[in-house]
Amino acid sequence: MPTARTRTTADAFDQRDPRWANTSAHITGLAVLAVGAGILVCAGVEAAYGDPEAPAMLASAGIVALAGLALWRLTRVPTRVGRAQAFAAVVSVWVGVSVAGAVPYVLTGVLPNPELALFESISGFSGTGSTVLFPIAGNGHGILLFRQLTQWAGGMGMVVLAVAVLRTLGVGGMQLISAEAPGPQVDRLAPRLSETAKRLWTLYLLLTLGATVVLLAAGMGPFDAVAHALSGIATGGFSPHDTSIKHFDSLAVELGVMLVMLVGGANFALMWRAGRHRSLRTLVSDSEFRVYGSVLAGATVVVTGLLVVDDGLPLGTALRWASFNVLSMMTTTGFGTADFVQWTASAQLVLLFLMVSGGMAGSTSGAAKVFRIQVAIQHAAREIRRVHHPRGVFPVRLGETPVPEAVVASILGFLMFYFVLATFGIAALALLGSDLPTAAGSVLSAMGCVGPGLGETGPTSNFLVLGAPERLLLNVFMLLGRLEIIPILATIWVVGGRVGDLRLAWRRRR
Repeated sequence: MPTARTRTTADAFDQRDPRWANTSAHITGLAVLAVGAGILVCAGVEAAYGDPEAPAMLASAGIVALAGLALWRLTRVPTRVGRAQAFAAVVSVWVGVSVAGAVPYVLTGVLPNPELALFESISGFSGTGSTVLFPIAGNGHGILLFRQLTQWAGGMGMVVLAVAVLRTLGVGGMQLISAEAPGPQVDRLAPRLSETAKRLWTLYLLLTLGATVVLLAAGMGPFDAVAHALSGIATGGFSPHDTSIKHFDSLAVELGVMLVMLVGGANFALMWRAGRHRSLRTLVSDSEFRVYGSVLAGATVVVTGLLVVDDGLPLGTALRWASFNVLSMMTTTGFGTADFVQWTASAQLVLLFLMVSGGMAGSTSGAAKVFRIQVAIQHAAREIRRVHHPRGVFPVRLGETPVPEAVVASILGFLMFYFVLATFGIAALALLGSDLPTAAGSVLSAMGCVGPGLGETGPTSNFLVLGAPERLLLNVFMLLGRLEIIPILATIWVVGGRVGDLRLAWRRRR
């Protein structure tokens, strides 16, 4: 039995333990090194197309890779990772790769302002898709590919990549993946965590290759197909074109992109099992997948009707615009084919709801996720039943599967934090000078990792219309949304406790 002075893997993490810094630095170094390798590949693409930024891209790759290599080699491989250590490491990784990702934008002169470069980098890695790059078209192929690659890397997660490489993490790997994974729980696909991470990345790569083939068949050129496959499977929404998917003006391309977004918003572990069993029944029998499909279909019908009745659009045009943009908003991809800011207010409200709900847990989409909305509704229904049957036992169920009470409590806590922080963010942006639609759309877009907002930050605009203070605040909300709030709040708690200990020690010395 452990005493007060001993520690086990399951024990709570002591915020005074200096190992958290070693763990954070080691895993961050590996992630930053991977970013440097990505920049190097993009530098090669820049040179192959004869674009002028190749030397600057090569210099960026060297700087980022050396920084990552130094962090990785000068620290020890962690063998035990507590929960709070995992939270601190995940936040450290995402801050580190975001700063590293800003380097190519600054050195190439595409975004020489470091504040704008950091915004574009965070938007890329978080899979948000909000942009301050204008014009987009006309920049070098290498920097545009890097922009897409940030979304692809961030979609599956840099920490998941680290776990796939660091075989020695053991039980700590689950803590790390849980802290980064977009959803309330993590499904093991193999007994070893490193093998689970490898399978997720393998599936992710195969789906990206499949998306590229689909987009090529739909009529995109090779560069566009690869670029949109990278950001589509990651549900990120960056495009090498200023008008996004509208640039192609092709129904075949839109249908191909819709298929890619639909897959990106689905649970990857569920798709792995469906592929392993070679049966669509695995998908159809899943309660969350059925709700995911039903909400998409229902919202498409509603928005189509509103566009026909209120805006007077022809049925074919209304259905085409509604189906694409409903799917784009619910999966939080953010690709655009129409300026929905000009639609009727009721249609925009439907899209706003979809921006909050998001896709399935375990997907690359952002926002609250269908799973959490299901559980919250079931919990509310249970409380109503308890009014009439105080002694009744009513477990929350998804399909035939009961949801553990600990998971229900965790989901309710997450939703509370989500909406409280969103309210705070909207108020802050309004105080900084944004009108209410712009403030609400921008904050909910950032927290949901959607991309376009409402008002002045709609799909045909960009975030240059906001000032630097607003963008810096949205940087925080994009990271909060991608890491699903708890890791960042837990890290603040750890750092706050450490600062408190230092202040107490200083007072005692006085």
